[in-house]
Amino acid sequence: MNKLLLKKMVVCPLLLAWLPLAALAQPKGWNDPFPPHKIMDNLYYVGTSQLSSFLITTPEGNILISTDYETSVPVIEAAVKQLGFNFKDIKILISGHAHPDHIEGDPLVKEMTGAQVVVGRLEVPYVKAFKNPKGKQQPIDRIVDDGDTVSLGGTTLTAHVLPGHTKGCIAWSLPLKESGKTYYGFLECSLNIQGMQFVGNTDYPNIVDDFRATHKKARSFPVEVWASSHGVFYGLDEKYAKLKARKEGDPNPFIDPEGYQAHVTEFEKKFDEVLAAQLSKAKAQ
Repeated sequence: MNKLLLKKMVVCPLLLAWLPLAALAQPKGWNDPFPPHKIMDNLYYVGTSQLSSFLITTPEGNILISTDYETSVPVIEAAVKQLGFNFKDIKILISGHAHPDHIEGDPLVKEMTGAQVVVGRLEVPYVKAFKNPKGKQQPIDRIVDDGDTVSLGGTTLTAHVLPGHTKGCIAWSLPLKESGKTYYGFLECSLNIQGMQFVGNTDYPNIVDDFRATHKKARSFPVEVWASSHGVFYGLDEKYAKLKARKEGDPNPFIDPEGYQAHVTEFEKKFDEVLAAQLSKAKAQ
């Protein structure tokens, strides 16, 4: 991720996602539709203009990653239909990290599809405590740990716990094929640190150690094709524009290993800067 894009992310009002979302109302425009599209192989984007949701199709049914807000669900359903798939064919729902803009729609999707809902073990307390605005209970059917897999119809995703943004933030890797080559696909959770407290955080006392370990671990993956929980984190608008203009023989714009490594570096740098500022402020008090 280049510095210009990072600057855009920091100042853009839409990037209220960088703040603790449990304390925020749904930002205006976040549920605006975004053109659904194939990223590669059986991986599709079906999210909104600002909130990522991914559909993985298989011969035995489909997997949905992240439902976003409950009001996002009709947008996701329409995107799935536009791509030619049946929303009710979703057999597995992988819950996003435990913030409202990624999990609020889980109960509705469970009601609509009967899908098995997968939640990371470290996120379970927060999912259970989540106050759904309509009083619905957040579903949990299967609990996974780091290294566990979710498989359906010949596709296998592997869980990678990358704590910091939340205590149990999980990224998912999967192989993706195009033009006779297999790529390492990676759906990032989040390295977002804006608005987070690193010094004197009694609710999350090991947040600094977790983020440092996560940056190191995130850099170790051989990522080739990647996306993230918010499109702006991986340059969705720009990559989709390139996808639309792609001609035969042109590279897939979502093949971006250098962009992924630059993204980790930029967010680690931002973390170091914010931590240093908070330590300095605490020392001065």
